Amino acid sequence: MSDESQRSLARNEVLFRDTNEAIERGQWPGDRDKRVRFRCECSHMDCGEAVEITLGEYEQLRSEPRRFLVSPGHETPEIETVISRAPGHVIVEKQDGAGEAAQALDPRS
Repeated sequence: MSDESQRSLARNEVLFRDTNEAIERGQWPGDRDKRVRFRCECSHMDCGEAVEITLGEYEQLRSEPRRFLVSPGHETPEIETVISRAPGHVIVEKQDGAGEAAQALDPRS
C-alpha cells in the first residue's frame, strides 16, 4: 500500500478521533473511572459503531498520537499494529505513512 493511501486512511481515522476528543471534553473533569461511549476510530467512513471505555483508558491511549480506539474486527493490518485487545475494543497504533499522518494531525501535539 502506498504512503499516500496509508495517509488517506489515517485522515479518515483522525476525523473520528476529533469527534471523540469533543466527547471527552463534554465530560465532567476528574471522573476518570466513568465509562463513556466513544465512536470507533477505524478507517471505514461508514462505521457508526460505539466503543465503551473509561475516560482514564481513553486518556491513556491518547497519550500516544499514533494510537486509536477501534471495535473488534475493524483493524486495518496494512497500516496499523494491534497494541491491546479487551472485551469490546481494540487499541491500534498506526505505522509508516499512516503513523506520520496521525501524529501530524494530532490536536494534542
